Amino acid sequence: MKSNFKKIVKNFISFDYSKRTTNLFYRWMISDHSATEKDVIFRKLWSKTKNKTDKNTEESFRQVLNKIGVQPAPIIRINRLPIWRYTAAAVFIICLSVTGTLWFTEKHIENDAVAMVEHYVKNGKREVVTLPDGSIIHLNSGSHIFYPENLEGKTRTVYLLGEADFKVTKNPQKPFIVKSADMSITALGTEFNVKAYPEEDLLTATLLEGKVRVNCNDTTNYILTPGQQVVYTKSTLKSVLLETDVEDVTAWQRGEIVLNKATINEVIQTLERHYSITFQTSKKKINQDRYSFVFKENANIKEVLEVMQTVIGEFDYHLKENTCYIYWK
Repeated sequence: MKSNFKKIVKNFISFDYSKRTTNLFYRWMISDHSATEKDVIFRKLWSKTKNKTDKNTEESFRQVLNKIGVQPAPIIRINRLPIWRYTAAAVFIICLSVTGTLWFTEKHIENDAVAMVEHYVKNGKREVVTLPDGSIIHLNSGSHIFYPENLEGKTRTVYLLGEADFKVTKNPQKPFIVKSADMSITALGTEFNVKAYPEEDLLTATLLEGKVRVNCNDTTNYILTPGQQVVYTKSTLKSVLLETDVEDVTAWQRGEIVLNKATINEVIQTLERHYSITFQTSKKKINQDRYSFVFKENANIKEVLEVMQTVIGEFDYHLKENTCYIYWK
């Protein structure tokens, strides 16, 4: 599980959780379980943020606490934690400083017996997860989900980083909700696909059967019919409703790769997940032209690269173990 800690932290940062879920996450972070592995992740985050703090760090910290409804405790009450755990700014404050504060200010966590179940699919793999209510989730490569054990609560809420297809068991009394960054999808009984990789700028929700409501950034709502999708751009905070080919959307479940008007960087990200391979390029800036590719299930990485060479015609490559070196001409 230790390899998934970074994904879990990113997941927590991306979503707006209930107070109970937030408190459970904080308790998990400071628990003794895999403490060494968690410390390694936290220290790496600290190394990225420590040079970005300034005289406003303390005020930023207090604003974060106020936003999530936590009263800051005197610093003396958290002096048993390493200092790096409560002095970081921005994101790191959320992940570490609040943890220490809650541990000493919260006397009781509601329903602390409820655990969060998490499931991560490595690059190069696809897996199927059956939820306690019978709903089925098909997870694409490099995807991560977690949800309350037994789906306890008034809703059946699942949090997603990556891409997944959801086949939902009907229960009108308990809506099924998928949350991913600024997008929330609600369904009673249906099938839909959500693509929400944290490294990509687009969030996409596509309805395959039934009906769903898609909420974007708590400002825009869509009711989808089959074959429609909502595409939300994180950098601009804007969304659009489109008609789409569901065969292309679900191609990944058949082991196929379908890329429509994708940049080279987007193509590389997809190939890294699909083949569990790392790309190293000879230059930092790559053209932003867009390309479309379709690769069948049995296509190996060498065949894919040869097709790309024919279409793009600007690079040579060298494969060594799990790394592909790209040499741009």
